[in-house]
Amino acid sequence: MTFRRATSALALGLVALLAAGCQGATPSAPTGDIVGSAAWAAEERLVYYLRTVEGDLVGHGTLETHLDGDRLVLVQQYTEAGTPAGGTPATDTTIVTVDATTFAAVSGERVIVRRASDDSMSEERYDWTYEVDAEGDLRLASIRTQGGDTDEGSVRLRDYAFDNESSLWLWRTLAFEEGFNRNYVSVNPMDRSQQTVNLQVPQRETVTVPAGEFEAWRLIFRSGRAVRTAWISVDAPHVVLRWDNGDLVFELVRATSSVE
Repeated sequence: MTFRRATSALALGLVALLAAGCQGATPSAPTGDIVGSAAWAAEERLVYYLRTVEGDLVGHGTLETHLDGDRLVLVQQYTEAGTPAGGTPATDTTIVTVDATTFAAVSGERVIVRRASDDSMSEERYDWTYEVDAEGDLRLASIRTQGGDTDEGSVRLRDYAFDNESSLWLWRTLAFEEGFNRNYVSVNPMDRSQQTVNLQVPQRETVTVPAGEFEAWRLIFRSGRAVRTAWISVDAPHVVLRWDNGDLVFELVRATSSVE
């Protein structure tokens, strides 16, 4: 399975901070809707530390939620730790708009600012939309822009497809219970791919993060030999407490119900 470190490349290059999507057990595995209901306040801000599996701090992450009519605007911003004195920090910012009820994606954008070995900075940008085509199929159309060059294309999506970049919110909408086991489709707008994800909730656990000690649901994402794990608070608003993508671990530092 190829977990996308999507949320991406803290390119030290901002290494893919979030591998929300993965190659499913089989591309043809039956999929279904995983959305239950959203339990969070419309205006929300979550702050995370990002560390290597050895515990070294490599970045800081902020997730914000905004309500725009019947849509949610989901913002992720990742900034490297240890920016050279006088330098510009490497960053990775993604904004995705989804339907507030169904979590169907509407559009998104992502800007990655990387630092090269000579400390020069470069920018890579992605813009994408979701639309129903003349045949009635949902399609993703995206454009990549870097250094004056562009690449664009589109792909027809399978049923029960959700934008990979909305995953840290999508997972929080589950109807949590031990034994939850379902497949869904994760769409990677950056390379116009879609993968079947198997999501299981085997048990509750106690987890300690910088924000404190919590009772959490353990979520397991798997396919083939690869396994990734997230811990989400049992109590509403079901915050993502810890996410381990195999390369990086990020843990909740604090949460507020309004964005200042």
